[in-house]
Amino acid sequence: MPKLAPHRLGTTEYIRLSKLPTPQASSLRDWLPETYLTKLEEGGSVAEDCIAYEDYEFWYEYSRPDEEQLDEQL
Repeated sequence: MPKLAPHRLGTTEYIRLSKLPTPQASSLRDWLPETYLTKLEEGGSVAEDCIAYEDYEFWYEYSRPDEEQLDEQL
């Protein structure tokens, strides 16, 4: 799964869960505590499914199997 670039609002970098590919969004929702969801105003409306980009990056890097482990399995 490709890693997405962050959205920016001023100096805040974030990801909207609803904009992620379905497998990423599902996996991230399962891993992420509900308290990490943030509301941000975006384009005149409120987006209620935002998380800090650094949290997305952490999840992305540590949720993927290590490439060495994949090589060993082949």
